[in-house]
Amino acid sequence: MEVNGSAIQQLLMRMNTLCDHFNESEGGSSSIPYTLTQLLEIAAEHSASSLYISAGSPPELRINGALSVIESAPLTKADCSQLLNTICNRELKARLYSTGQIETCISCSGSAFRVFVHLERGQMCAAFRRFRTDIPKLENLGLSGSVIENALSSQSGLILITGLPRSGKVNTLASMISHINTSRLCRIVTLERPIDFWHYSMSGTLLQREIGIDTPSFAEGAKQALNQDADVIGISQISDKETLLAALKACSRGKLVIAILDAQTSVSALQRIIKSLNASEEGGKLLETFADSLRLVVHQTLVNRIDGRGVIPAFELLVGIQEITDEIRQGNTDKIIAIMKQRSMQTLGKSIARLLSGGAISEEEALQYVSAENLQDVQRLSQSTSEYESKPMDPSTLEDTDTPLMGWL
Repeated sequence: MEVNGSAIQQLLMRMNTLCDHFNESEGGSSSIPYTLTQLLEIAAEHSASSLYISAGSPPELRINGALSVIESAPLTKADCSQLLNTICNRELKARLYSTGQIETCISCSGSAFRVFVHLERGQMCAAFRRFRTDIPKLENLGLSGSVIENALSSQSGLILITGLPRSGKVNTLASMISHINTSRLCRIVTLERPIDFWHYSMSGTLLQREIGIDTPSFAEGAKQALNQDADVIGISQISDKETLLAALKACSRGKLVIAILDAQTSVSALQRIIKSLNASEEGGKLLETFADSLRLVVHQTLVNRIDGRGVIPAFELLVGIQEITDEIRQGNTDKIIAIMKQRSMQTLGKSIARLLSGGAISEEEALQYVSAENLQDVQRLSQSTSEYESKPMDPSTLEDTDTPLMGWL
């Protein structure tokens, strides 16, 4: 007799759910005098990063890295079920008993949490991680100025945020999305894996979609954003050609796309995209679309602060002016650095020199990124202002509560 694997899987999920209900009744009724909402409110009130719920232990908070107990009495299995059943519908519970863990997001009293519900000796437990809502402003990152603001006010086009992993690109994306959200009446859709910052709709309407939960992939999410009539699309990672093509299609349809791309330099990011597009049958047409769409490349790296309080970002700004886009149409990048210097764009060396002259970093640290000869040149150049330069970050604008690694890598 042929066995239907799908039918067996569905049967097992139903049996697990029934067994769960049986075990709950066997474990007795819960008598805890508080709700999950009240626990989450306490977590938010005390600025806890996490809340933990597990049988045999009292509810716990993690505050500044240390564990604190909310209630002395340990939770029973029935207590955990009562608390967690409010967020686990039948479908989620079936998935929980099938895979051993589920993820979801909830909001409560102005705070939002990522929820990891898991099984421990067959019992429901959960860890709630509070999303950050302290989204940094552009000026606090050193990204204020006409170049950035003009790019973000564009009705369509492509803004790339590039850099190595853990260089703060997600933080910069959140800051740009927040700027648009507070200054423009528009629809914004972000595609993130995972969601790190929790946004609230301001002047704009903002939809945050998590890859693997709300939509299967970045490429599919970008396609769906067109049907959702998004004006602005934020993509937290262009990791494949399909996502790149979906982003360019959105740009060609009048959308502003802000996307993260891992790359060592701004020019290498362009090279990576050009190589990918040239491998397509419609390489020439796609290069035209890319060249027409490019508004700005923001390349960033993190350098150590002189005061020992963590790191500070340095930025390179490559503006999509005519000379740059002409090179891209031809599939060339050899002249781009020379064009950037001729048009006084902010190179990474110039940004490093400005941080040095402002007392934010040491000369030893600066020389880790720029040669001594180039550093002297860019120091002289940085004395004069340019329409392509962003305002340098003032270290004094950073609060004393900043974590050693800025908390947003």
